[in-house]
Amino acid sequence: MSKQFSIDALRFSLKGKTKKYATHSAIQMLKLSIGTIRILDTKAGKKTILIIPDGPNIIEHYFSLVKKLKKSFRVIIFDLPGFGFSTHKGNYDYSFQKTNQLIVELLSVINLPKVNLVFPCAGGFYGLAFTQAYPEKVNHLLLIQTPSLGEMKKWTQRIVPNYLKKPYLSQVLMPLVENKFANNWYDYALPKEVDGSAYKSVALKGIKDGGSFCLCSLTQGLTEEMDTDLSIDVSIPLTLVYGTKDFTHKGTNFESILQYHAKADLIAFEQCGHFPDLEQEDKFTKLLKEKIC
Repeated sequence: MSKQFSIDALRFSLKGKTKKYATHSAIQMLKLSIGTIRILDTKAGKKTILIIPDGPNIIEHYFSLVKKLKKSFRVIIFDLPGFGFSTHKGNYDYSFQKTNQLIVELLSVINLPKVNLVFPCAGGFYGLAFTQAYPEKVNHLLLIQTPSLGEMKKWTQRIVPNYLKKPYLSQVLMPLVENKFANNWYDYALPKEVDGSAYKSVALKGIKDGGSFCLCSLTQGLTEEMDTDLSIDVSIPLTLVYGTKDFTHKGTNFESILQYHAKADLIAFEQCGHFPDLEQEDKFTKLLKEKIC
């Protein structure tokens, strides 16, 4: 395992254990072998959905959606280590193997044998990898803005600056540019006519209060996985939702996801950017009720 991720761990320890932004009745800090994971769990519901926010989005971005979903589902949301207030000990490298280990342990701790995964963008690859490795634990895989790894490689080359792809240097520089990236991201990810100030406010407050946005480490971890075949059992339903007005994914071929699941259901959200689940909450909630049974 590369050691550049230990720089992130050192930064987490220097920031200390902030409680300032972690106050909410449904949120807890869960200690796992990889690190401390911030998790929201509504507890009640016959059907359970497990969500990973798409950084710089954090759990707080989902509060409004959770209110709508919890009427029909048990909703569990956790930030990946290095995002929001979730941290690791330097032993997490953003690989599929380590993330599978994290999710398996998480499900074991909260005593969930099987879930529905709702994983966006880069997180979608972790959803595919987990479903491939543990098909018995997944009822339905719903991806958001996730193409094939090949298409994502093109996206990374186009969107992520080269200096954030350099191990060690980028881990040192990332704290200096987190605010800039979090602030500018929504200008590109949302449709031009959409006011992204509310998204920015939540993301920037999270960073100010001690959260993190380790985009460089996520990028480097996934780069090592770009040649992985993420094909999954087609008996497990896969739904891909994507926004048609996401400038960052302009030209991305979302049909490329079919190479991993020939029967995947692709659903376009028109007039929607990078976050269909948050931008069109009512439509997304209705879709989940229809798909997850």
